Amino acid sequence: MKLLHMKKTLCFFVCLVCLCTYDSMARGRRVQAQAVTSRSHPTKPGFIVFDQQVVITIDKLVIHCDYAEQNRQTSEVFARGNLRIRLEDKSTVSGKELYNDPNQDFIIVNEDVIYTSKDKKTQLFTDKLFYDDANEIASYYTGGEVRTDSTVLVSKIGHSHTKTGAFYCKTDVVITHPRYTIYTDTLKMLDDTVHFFSPTKVYADENYMYCEQGWYHAPTEVAWLYQNAFVQTSDQKLYGDTIYYRMKDEYGEAMSHVVMIDSVRDMTVYCDYALNQRKLGNALFTKNVLGMMMSDADTLFFNSDTLYLTYDSTETMQVIQAYHGVRFFRQDMQGCCDSLCYVAGDSTMRMYQNPILWSNSDQITGDSIILFLSNKKPQTMNLSNHAFVISQGFDTTQFNQLKGQTLKGFFNDSSQLERVDIMHDVETLYYVIDEKDSTLIGILKVNAKEMTMHLSEQRIESIRYLKPDDGSMFPESELPVEDRILTGFTWQDALRPKTKTDVFPKSMLSFEVEN
Repeated sequence: MKLLHMKKTLCFFVCLVCLCTYDSMARGRRVQAQAVTSRSHPTKPGFIVFDQQVVITIDKLVIHCDYAEQNRQTSEVFARGNLRIRLEDKSTVSGKELYNDPNQDFIIVNEDVIYTSKDKKTQLFTDKLFYDDANEIASYYTGGEVRTDSTVLVSKIGHSHTKTGAFYCKTDVVITHPRYTIYTDTLKMLDDTVHFFSPTKVYADENYMYCEQGWYHAPTEVAWLYQNAFVQTSDQKLYGDTIYYRMKDEYGEAMSHVVMIDSVRDMTVYCDYALNQRKLGNALFTKNVLGMMMSDADTLFFNSDTLYLTYDSTETMQVIQAYHGVRFFRQDMQGCCDSLCYVAGDSTMRMYQNPILWSNSDQITGDSIILFLSNKKPQTMNLSNHAFVISQGFDTTQFNQLKGQTLKGFFNDSSQLERVDIMHDVETLYYVIDEKDSTLIGILKVNAKEMTMHLSEQRIESIRYLKPDDGSMFPESELPVEDRILTGFTWQDALRPKTKTDVFPKSMLSFEVEN
């Protein structure tokens, strides 16, 4: 009897195991379920019910839950209750309900869904998650939120590649971080790097960035921006086809079709390469530089190979340096030289290496020229060594000429010369005109130690010489043409910018530049 009883008990245990474990195939995928208890579904013929410590494996997916239903024929699986799913890469998914479609290679998880990456550093929250286990892609289409230690990402549509750890998000995408907020439509996030594929706005403290393609690395706060890109700070905008920007130290580089607009200093610069180091207080512009400085009186346009700016901790401009082929234009003054330096502390502009300054009908040259400005308008001017002033008269062949070792000029409020002092080895040649009928009286040549000339409305009012020689007044017919110019005379009107476009680099002549 005891032997018979043992046989019956063993038979019952074997039958119980057979009932609690079920294995089937669907579209080449193995579905296996086991639980403490299992039974046929009372109202669904062909379905088997599992409850208590249910474990379902679908290929390499492992699903834990309290209750599950499985179709014997199609291997459809419904699961709920303390639902936990371990994916192939050991990341996990939890939710309220699960459905496995045997005709598709994905599972659907509904309500309070949480996906957690294998390193526990990233979590995805959504109400409905589709997981394609063949390609290891988790997707949502009705809104989701991705959280890391420092950022929160929300979007309407998203795809997580569990194998690579990449997130692809689309439609109404917002990333929030303590230091910045990003708004875009399409992006990819991988290893703390966000890649943009649509118009994107980044707000960070006082900085604002825009691009239509690019990427941002969160730990280093480095961004590469492309397509209609620009960076805006409290007082500057920097545009470029490509922009590299580090938020931590406000370091920016812009390449190709670069525009920098400085609202505080009323300055705009166009070029093909710019480097701006705000925390170090300097900026470099090169390759086809065109600059504009606005003032109440007029706008100064200038061109050079390279432009270098320095400013202090209060963003106050200290020094502007332009060098190699400098040319500038303003309605009341034009000039050219090899290099130019403007120092804000004493409001001086220094021109070096073959400098030429034109003011109305005057051409002014010297070894160096220093202009002292006030409110961006010239007040006084110093010329050192070989100072030479040439002024074209009524006739294009007539040139009034002043030369000496040094010169000091004074300007009126209209930026016109009203007084000129020349010192040391002064030589003058002047066409004397009858004011009544504008006829030529003669040509005056005088040498002296010093000379002071007063002007009004670009006309000479008086000339005073110190220790002059006797001088000579020549009738025009008695002074040969070759004697009508002083030694060192060079009329360089061909170099003079006649309009603002004369200082534009050739590559920028098609640019629409605001006056």
